[in-house]
Amino acid sequence: MEIATVKILIVDDEPDLCWALERMIRASNTVISTASCAAEAIKLVGQHSYDVAFIDAILPDANGIQLAQRIVTISPGTSIILMSGYYYHEDMSSHQAHIAGFLAKPFLISDVRAILQHALRQTGASRSSTYAPHTAS
Repeated sequence: MEIATVKILIVDDEPDLCWALERMIRASNTVISTASCAAEAIKLVGQHSYDVAFIDAILPDANGIQLAQRIVTISPGTSIILMSGYYYHEDMSSHQAHIAGFLAKPFLISDVRAILQHALRQTGASRSSTYAPHTAS
């Protein structure tokens, strides 16, 4: 049985956060891309399909929720995880159904991996059962 590749996009204007998050979720069957702004993320989504996108709520050139809406319009199969240190899950309005999960910064590796598993299950793909992150952190 072939293990499916899990494609993940990380969008955050803080390079250190992208680096850390990438290492938290790295697995042998993951392909991870990073973008530092909404424009770069939209370009990547236009070129590649992603299973999950981790998006910072506040980017230099866009609001994270608006970016999430654009990504879902371009790639309806992409699950969105919103990240922020400024507001929390309760602050999102109920009409944000396209958001699969929320991470409050700073976050724990266990929370990141759990929400990624949840988002992969929401894609409807069998990828969630094949995502196995490296245990060393």
